[in-house]
Amino acid sequence: MKNNTIGKRIAEARINRNITQEHLEELSGLSVSTISRIETGKYMPTIENLLKLSEILDVGLDYFLYDLLPYNKDIQSPAIQDAISIMNQMGERQTEYIVKILKIYQASHQD
Repeated sequence: MKNNTIGKRIAEARINRNITQEHLEELSGLSVSTISRIETGKYMPTIENLLKLSEILDVGLDYFLYDLLPYNKDIQSPAIQDAISIMNQMGERQTEYIVKILKIYQASHQD
């Protein structure tokens, strides 16, 4: 796993939804210090807390765990590798938007 990927994704999802650590404390029952330790990688949340946070932050559990999945080395296309690399750096909303664009493009260009 990349260094603190889960914590960074939790922080990113929280910030994308304009939720402060204090408000997340109210919603989740986790203390601000625990949230801070999770986001900085000093503490690994339990699966129960991950599930709770994914519901509160309206992201799938896979959003937090994506980088734990094995990398598909079978992708040979440099363009696809570049697209995946770029999308890995985006927030979930941005990524979903790009996927929607690709689906629209695909639907309009089928034979």
